[in-house]
Amino acid sequence: MDTLQAPAGLLPLPRPLMTGEVLDAAFRLFRAALLSCLPYSGLAVLVLELPTLYATFMIPGLRGKDLVISHYQVTGFLVVLALSVALLGVITLRLHEISRGAKPRFRTELFTVIRRWPTAVIATVAALGFPMLLYAIASTFNPMFPNVVIFVLGLPLVWPMALFAAALPAFWCDGLGPFAAIGRAFRISWRRSWRMVGAIFATACLVLVFYILAAILVGLLAPLMGRADLFLLATIRSMVALVIGAFGVPFVLAMLVVAYEDLKLRDLERRKAAA
Repeated sequence: MDTLQAPAGLLPLPRPLMTGEVLDAAFRLFRAALLSCLPYSGLAVLVLELPTLYATFMIPGLRGKDLVISHYQVTGFLVVLALSVALLGVITLRLHEISRGAKPRFRTELFTVIRRWPTAVIATVAALGFPMLLYAIASTFNPMFPNVVIFVLGLPLVWPMALFAAALPAFWCDGLGPFAAIGRAFRISWRRSWRMVGAIFATACLVLVFYILAAILVGLLAPLMGRADLFLLATIRSMVALVIGAFGVPFVLAMLVVAYEDLKLRDLERRKAAA
């Protein structure tokens, strides 16, 4: 079998990992798979930006046609959801292959995603539904409430997020059905949800640092450009978010893959000890 120079001792895990070790292993996997995942993660972030682009360029011309706007919004949401599910599946499969030292094959990944696409929607919504809900809340209320309020309101969603986040790697990496993947994610995370919560918080903090640096960069450029260049400033902000998101998506998925393997190993050891 063709092999890559995979991170030494990554998967299968030799032993259960601490939270810091999960992040370290996720970073090594992210570094090894970055170049091969970057085109798909960049496309995934661009797909997630489609509603914003639609609202910017299309909705002003459709004012007064609420029914048409509603129809296009629903259609756009379904298209974004379907494309996002497929791209997240390709990235997860590629990370899993690289973590085991196998050479990624685009044709195999594409056929797998197409074959499992309908059921992948169920597993992806279950795994990432709470982050998507938080993103929707932030997008809806951000003009009215400061980001700190949105952050506080989103804290209660972290625990259910930790219980079901492993359903995504369970579905793609182990080939389980959507409901079997959700059940396994809940079973292996129920008694160890604090580990996943810690990994989620640490990952979110790492990604947030880059967004803060990008915000500082845009803030420094704003006085130089002046009020006449607001469109250019918004374009730069969107491009920076796109670049950071393209790097952040594979890192988050790498963390989920490693955390899932760690939880699965801990659950296996628990069952052996109970037998």
